[in-house]
Amino acid sequence: MDVSSFDERAKLAWADCLELYEDAVNQLNRSLGSTDQHSSQTWLSAAITNQQTCQNGFIDFHLSSHLNSFPDILSDFSKLLSNSLAINKAISPSMATLSSKKTQNRRLLSDGFPEWVSATDRKLLQSSAGPPTANVVVAQDGSGNYKTISEAVAAARSGSERFVIHVKAGVYRENVQIKGSMNNLMLVGDGIDATIVTGSKNVQDGYTTYSSATFLINDHKAPTDYIIV
Repeated sequence: MDVSSFDERAKLAWADCLELYEDAVNQLNRSLGSTDQHSSQTWLSAAITNQQTCQNGFIDFHLSSHLNSFPDILSDFSKLLSNSLAINKAISPSMATLSSKKTQNRRLLSDGFPEWVSATDRKLLQSSAGPPTANVVVAQDGSGNYKTISEAVAAARSGSERFVIHVKAGVYRENVQIKGSMNNLMLVGDGIDATIVTGSKNVQDGYTTYSSATFLINDHKAPTDYIIV
């Protein structure tokens, strides 16, 4: 495929595809390494969604003809994934009895949180003293460390402990992107009707649907690396 011949919009769509297929490979590796059939179905479904999102980038810009340039191995990707989903689903019932007790124990241990939320993070989220102590505070009125979420994310430190960003009540009109260099990040708002993030990027302005996301985590790590509440 000669990407150099693409116009700017096609290059934007292609850039999305590179990122999405990298994530699809990651999801497939998770599926292969999982002993939980339900989790495997989730990872496989995510891989198929990534492929469709890649194609949608070209369709958004009315560049469907570019899809004919994709290598044959990519054009067959959806069929291979669909077959994998069907096979995985077929063997799931036979695994259900063996895993039911294990699943029940996981749910009891999680206290209402997903399995991947660690005991330490559950304590942070369940604290009766209110939100976790924040490393930085975002407030539109200037009472915090930053006025925008993007500024706070850019200043966040990666490390072995959670970096907590408290986003105070307000309507934040921005498109937030969390890059692959970040890990152990937690964003905490003041409530579903209080802290609101809204963006306005769209295809008409030259953005693919994928790149127009109001809140985008464009990374391929485990879900434990990010918590947003």
